Amino acid sequence: MLVMSHLYRTSFHQNPNIGLYGFANDQVCLLGNDATATQVDEIHKALKVPVHKLSLYHSSLIGAFVAGNNKCILIPSIIDDDEIAILNKLGIKHHILNTDFNALGNNMIANDHACIISPVLEPWKDEIKVALGVKHIEINPIENIPTIGSLAALNDKGCLLSAFATPEQAAWVQELLEVPVTRGTINLGSPFVGAGIITNTHGFIFGERTGGPEAVAADEALGFLRQ
Repeated sequence: MLVMSHLYRTSFHQNPNIGLYGFANDQVCLLGNDATATQVDEIHKALKVPVHKLSLYHSSLIGAFVAGNNKCILIPSIIDDDEIAILNKLGIKHHILNTDFNALGNNMIANDHACIISPVLEPWKDEIKVALGVKHIEINPIENIPTIGSLAALNDKGCLLSAFATPEQAAWVQELLEVPVTRGTINLGSPFVGAGIITNTHGFIFGERTGGPEAVAADEALGFLRQ
């Protein structure tokens, strides 16, 4: 495993799509209950925030269910009362979105400036905008793949956008999110970069199949080599 002060290479259940198993912002990182003690420790070192293990809808797929920014996280209404109680006990500000499209992490991306959502979440557009406290919210422009959450990894310093996106789409995303946007891949050529990365403005976690050039490109895209 590659371990540096602000990054960590790992997998969950031998799956390099680690973005499906965790969510992070600049206050906290949430992981599934089956993350190991070593992973929790190393992720804490890289992201420099408290790391909490929990389940949502009795699942470890935290990253698939959760989306948000530094102001609030969004969770689907299917999660149990005891799971909500854990979030309350931890003092994590959250908003419950009552939608049948429960994979919120797959269907939206957000930073503190703006949010991009899948077309399926358009009926909740205004509610999401208010909950996240963003200036702008728009529908995903990458029409052939509506699950925008799988196509981008971002923080408030930069965004790694899927190689599926066109240069024009990348420019649109950059203007909306107000951070530099770079197109690329993760996990040896996967364009689903959101599924392969967990990040905040302190560091990032990436899938263990990621090649060296991909890791360097992600490091730069997310703003760490520009510091």
